[in-house]
Amino acid sequence: MQAQKHADWLQWGRNAQHSGASTGVGQSPNHKLVDITFDPFVDQEKAEEFGELLAHYQSPLVDGKRVFAEVKTGTYVSCDPPGSGQPYPCGPDAWDSQIWNERGYQWQNGALVQQWNFQSNWKPEPNAGGLGGWEPVFHVAVGDGFVFVPGFGGSIYKLNETDGSVIAHYKPFGKKDDPNAFVSGPLTYDEHGAVYYNAILLNSQNPWGVDIRSAWLVKVNASGKIKKVSYTTLVPGAPSNCGGSPCGSQRPGVNVAPAVTPDGKTIYTMSRGHFASDYGYMVAVNSDLTPKWQTSLRGLVPGADTYVYDLSSSTPVIATDGSPLYGALGDNGRGYLLKFDTSGHFTADYDFGWDETPAIYPHDGTFSVILKDNHYGSGPYYMTQLNSALKIEWQYKSPTNREWCVNAPAVDANGVVYANSEDGNVYVINQGGTLKGKIFLRLAIGAAYTPVALGLNGKIYTENDGDMFVIGK
Repeated sequence: MQAQKHADWLQWGRNAQHSGASTGVGQSPNHKLVDITFDPFVDQEKAEEFGELLAHYQSPLVDGKRVFAEVKTGTYVSCDPPGSGQPYPCGPDAWDSQIWNERGYQWQNGALVQQWNFQSNWKPEPNAGGLGGWEPVFHVAVGDGFVFVPGFGGSIYKLNETDGSVIAHYKPFGKKDDPNAFVSGPLTYDEHGAVYYNAILLNSQNPWGVDIRSAWLVKVNASGKIKKVSYTTLVPGAPSNCGGSPCGSQRPGVNVAPAVTPDGKTIYTMSRGHFASDYGYMVAVNSDLTPKWQTSLRGLVPGADTYVYDLSSSTPVIATDGSPLYGALGDNGRGYLLKFDTSGHFTADYDFGWDETPAIYPHDGTFSVILKDNHYGSGPYYMTQLNSALKIEWQYKSPTNREWCVNAPAVDANGVVYANSEDGNVYVINQGGTLKGKIFLRLAIGAAYTPVALGLNGKIYTENDGDMFVIGK
């Protein structure tokens, strides 16, 4: 299997630990080398949300000279007038009229040239008043010459990386597709050739007001054998009553990608009550999909509630010492980054976690944690580096007092940090918090929260307002 240590950027957060750390060294952000529109509906989407872009997008993925990107086609049904919700269904309530494609490109003579396009039949979970207009993420994983793509009814496709041809179609829930079963969140490809992902089976008439029919963690191993386990099994003993109201069944948070340890022995995911985001759990699972441990998020931070929130793209990250971290929403409006040890004991927190998959910078026998650190409203807005105990090491303040709109920053082998801002710039920040360089893409007030990726050759892949940009020297 492909050694991910020296791979490019193959999935959410680069690797199965979602560490956001490249073994390459980033290039200087001198030039915009590529500008490709992957979401042609941005203006319509923003009009429905009064200027905000409430979409989660796939990270650009890189494997040598090949680059893989989400591209949306189909139609977007605008409301009349935009934002009115009428005539129903329209706007975010009709987002399944769009089509999600995975497109393969290759670098040729300094240009990124399309090689193939695969039109997936995947659809996101319905908005239906439950997702607040935040479009869920469609996200593939790459490894060992294959591209694994979410499909309809909780299925996934295995494609040839070179030409996009279908090698296999895995259907964990039977030959007859159930339109109410959804691949939920990014796919994860581990160092042993296994694919992990979450799936949810919703009620057809009232998906967020009636309890789910079921939810699973799914594993497809390197030989194509499928195994799945229900979240009811993974979180035994979860309460049925949450503060006087029904909790609903346990299920994964929308947009959560499982994280897998390098040895493949432990998988981490996030669970929550279907009706109760504040009754959530960090869940550890053995490689055979039996439960290992579950730690409730309730009462961890004194005087604060923390949530597994469907409107975010926060995903578990595994640090170099094996400890899992998760960015939870909190009732402070900023959330909390939560750290656990490998036995499930809560060990530390930092008071920012909203829509954040932090990057891990390994150095000097320890590691640092890098995340956006927005004080919403009047600011200030920082990129912050924490030590392994989640104490501040340094901060870089936005020079324009704009939000950092990166939901998964990148860090290179020298500890240089890459992050995109609502002011339209991509910033390159040295260790210690000094500016190394930046480049302006386009103003993106109300921007979507988007990730950054690095190729081993140092090219910087970023997103802004529905376009993918490649930056370099």
